[in-house]
Amino acid sequence: MMRILEVITLGETGGAQTVLVDLIKGISAGGYDVEIDVVFGPGDYLPLAFTSWFQGQAIQVPWLSRSINPYKDIMVLAKLWQLCKTRKYDIVHCHSSKASWLARLAASWAGVPRICMTVHGLSFHPGNPPLIRQVYQRIEKVAIPFANEYVFVSPKDLVEMKALGLDNSRCRYIPNGRSIPPYPIVGLRDLLPIPKEAPIICMVARLSKVKNPMAFLRVAKIVTKKYPSNLPIPNFILIGSGPMYEECQKAVAKADLTNRVHVMGHKVDAGQFFWDADIAFLPSYYEACPLVIIESMATGTPVVASNVGGTESMVKHGQTGYLFSLEHEEEAAQHIINLSINSKMREEMGKSALKHYQKEFSVEIMVDNYVKHLGLQKIKAGHYE
Repeated sequence: MMRILEVITLGETGGAQTVLVDLIKGISAGGYDVEIDVVFGPGDYLPLAFTSWFQGQAIQVPWLSRSINPYKDIMVLAKLWQLCKTRKYDIVHCHSSKASWLARLAASWAGVPRICMTVHGLSFHPGNPPLIRQVYQRIEKVAIPFANEYVFVSPKDLVEMKALGLDNSRCRYIPNGRSIPPYPIVGLRDLLPIPKEAPIICMVARLSKVKNPMAFLRVAKIVTKKYPSNLPIPNFILIGSGPMYEECQKAVAKADLTNRVHVMGHKVDAGQFFWDADIAFLPSYYEACPLVIIESMATGTPVVASNVGGTESMVKHGQTGYLFSLEHEEEAAQHIINLSINSKMREEMGKSALKHYQKEFSVEIMVDNYVKHLGLQKIKAGHYE
C-alpha cells in the first residue's frame, strides 16, 4: 500500500483547498491501494469536508499560517518531520506556498523518497509589490531542490519557475478540474429580483486587491452608459466576501449604480449562479487556474477575463469568451455589450465553453491525471492489508 501525506497551509475555504478535497474524494472513490493523510492549518472548511467519508488522518495544526513566524514555523517543521519519520510516507504532496516551503524541507530531511509540489499559484505573482516579489522569488529559488517534482496548474507559472532554475524534466502540467455546479434552488432573478429580459453579468471572487473588483464596477459603469437605450440594461452581480467588501458597496453607491450592480457577499456553492448568468467576468491582476472560470464553462457560460497568468490559456479568445488587457477596460465593456446584445453569439460561445470544459477541465480528468502521475494502482481482488 502506498502512503501519501497531503499538506496545505490553511483549512479555510479556498481554491487550492477545494481542489485538494476533490482530488482526495476522487482517489478514495476509485479503489486505489493508497492511504492518505492530510495536514492543514486553521480554518473550518477542511475539518468539515473530511468528516464523513475520509478514511485517513486529518491533522489540523494551529501553528501553520501564511505569515512568517520563526517559532511557530519551527514547530510545524518538527511536526511534519515527525509524521514523515513515523508514518514512513512514500510521497509528500504539498500545496500552497507556505506549507510547501515547510513540507519540502521536513520531507527532505526525513528521507521521504518522493516530494511533489502542486503550484496553485506563485507567491511572487504580479499582484504583489516589487520588493515582496523579489523576496518570494529568492525563497522559492532556494527551495526548488527540496522537491523531486512539480505540478503546475498554469503553463505560465511553469515558465516563471523554469526561469528561476527549475529543470523541465521535473515539471508536469495538470490543470484544475471541477464538477458541474448544481442548479440553484432559488436563482439570481428571483433573489434580487432581475427582469427576465435583462442580461446578467456575474463575477464570483474573494473581494481582495488581486481580484480587482473595482475594475468590475468601472466596467459596469461603462456598459451602463454605452448600452443601447432601447434594450434592457444588463445587471452586474458581484458574489464574494473579503477585505474590500465594504469598499465595493460604497463604490456602487457613489457611482449611482445601486439599481444595476448588486454586491451579494459570500454564497455557498457560488458557482451554481453561473447557470443564471449570461456572461462570467473576471478582471483579476493574477490568476493561475481559476475555478470560477472552470465552473462558468461547465454551465455553458461565456467568459470575459483579463489576459493574465493561466487565464490566458484557459479562455479561447473569440471562441469560449474574450480576453482583454487590464489597461483597456473599455475593451472589456465592449465585449460585454456585444455578447449581451447578440444572443446567438452568446449561445455559440457557451456551447464551445462547455466542450472546452468537458475536454480539459472536468474533475474526472484532473483526478485521472494525478493518479497516473503519482503511480497509484487499483486494489487487487482478494488483497487486504
